[in-house]
Amino acid sequence: MARMKSEGLPIGRPAGSLSKQTKLTGKEDTIRELLDKKVGVSTIGRILGVNRLTVESYIRTRKLRED
Repeated sequence: MARMKSEGLPIGRPAGSLSKQTKLTGKEDTIRELLDKKVGVSTIGRILGVNRLTVESYIRTRKLRED
């Protein structure tokens, strides 16, 4: 492992892939539009009927916010 680390090779378990189907699939345009209007994540969650953490995770993984 020390040799692999010194060579810059990846160590450990590979990162997983994104789910193909989620609660917010197909609502990217709505979320992006609401973010552009400066609507809060909690409010977006209430509008879409999901938890704010679900919305935050979706925004982060799909890179919908220009931070």
